[in-house]
Amino acid sequence: MTTAAPDQVHRPRPVAPVLGWRAWITPAVFATIVGAFLVITPSLSFLGMEQVDIAWVVVASSLTLAAGATVVLGVLLARWSPGWATLLTVVPWVLVPFTGWFVYGWWLGTMAVAVVAAVDGLRRAVLPWAVAVAIAAYYCGSGAEAVLPIGLVNSGTGNGPGFQWVVFIAHVVMFTAAVGIAAAVGAERRARFRHVAAQVTERHALEVESLAGERARLARDLHDVVAHHVSLVAVRAESAPFLHPGLNDDAREVLAAIATDAREALTELRQVLVVLQRTSDESERAPQPTACDVDDLVAGATAAGQPIALDGQWRDVAPATGYVLYRAVQEGLTNARRHAAGSLTTVTRTQSETAVGFRMGNAADGTAEPGRGLIGMRERVEALGGTMTAVVVDGEFVLDVEVPA
Repeated sequence: MTTAAPDQVHRPRPVAPVLGWRAWITPAVFATIVGAFLVITPSLSFLGMEQVDIAWVVVASSLTLAAGATVVLGVLLARWSPGWATLLTVVPWVLVPFTGWFVYGWWLGTMAVAVVAAVDGLRRAVLPWAVAVAIAAYYCGSGAEAVLPIGLVNSGTGNGPGFQWVVFIAHVVMFTAAVGIAAAVGAERRARFRHVAAQVTERHALEVESLAGERARLARDLHDVVAHHVSLVAVRAESAPFLHPGLNDDAREVLAAIATDAREALTELRQVLVVLQRTSDESERAPQPTACDVDDLVAGATAAGQPIALDGQWRDVAPATGYVLYRAVQEGLTNARRHAAGSLTTVTRTQSETAVGFRMGNAADGTAEPGRGLIGMRERVEALGGTMTAVVVDGEFVLDVEVPA
């Protein structure tokens, strides 16, 4: 029999902030804005050079087109590599030593790279922001002219000679504000995606929890129905020779084999129930305790301050039987700590040719009220064809458990 692990039931896909074509939307929008600005900006051939040779006009127009395409490409690549994108927007500046002026759209492309990069994190925008600020310092301190749609403009128009601090500060504030707004928008977007991912994870956890609860309920139903009837089969097969003394030897052997098969079925049923009750916690896949672990159980309780006197030994106890005995001793010690804290608890292990069990006693007041622990213990014991009694005799709570060997 095989069962599907909880992880195989439903594994939600991780939610990523960038999904396919959507990653291109922001860069494409800013690249379009920069490209439109460059289109309406006069080319090098229309800056008072109409009388120059036609060859120069062709060269100038080609350079203008190539420079604009490089800047637009840099903006498109801003989300994937801000460094290379910044470099592409700076490449056209190699023309400045020959012309003495630059196209303002190139500078605008560097600003756009900083804004687009900031959407994925403020640190990614540091390099293009710093380059844009350096260009602003050059523009405001060198007196160089910039080509805008309205023509050539310098930073000192109407403000006198020297470094134009007002223009420089205005540009830096504008760059910084744009980058800050983009970073805030990106942070909000990532927070929203994290929230969605957390909801998916929570939903998956609820599904796993629901699955575990359903398995536990199914295990309980199997225990109540199958174990009860299989136990009756075993008991009736074992008691038939006594109720019908006239049975021949062959019939007795068949009945004994039926009883043995029923007991083995109970053992295998318990293993199936353990699988059904598993969740995704690997700790629940650890080996189950057996009768050999009772000594460690008692030693741990004694170390915790519970006075216990342990007597007798068990030998060659089957794993399924040992598991039931271990849980019964564990529940008995728990009850003793709860209802008779500080009093001595005696545990006497017994074993014969046909049965194995123990007797536990501790001080008690009143009558023995069966709680959930005792009910669960009784079900485990009776599932293996054993018996359990819990009574108060002369002020002492006595728990007797006996399971067929």
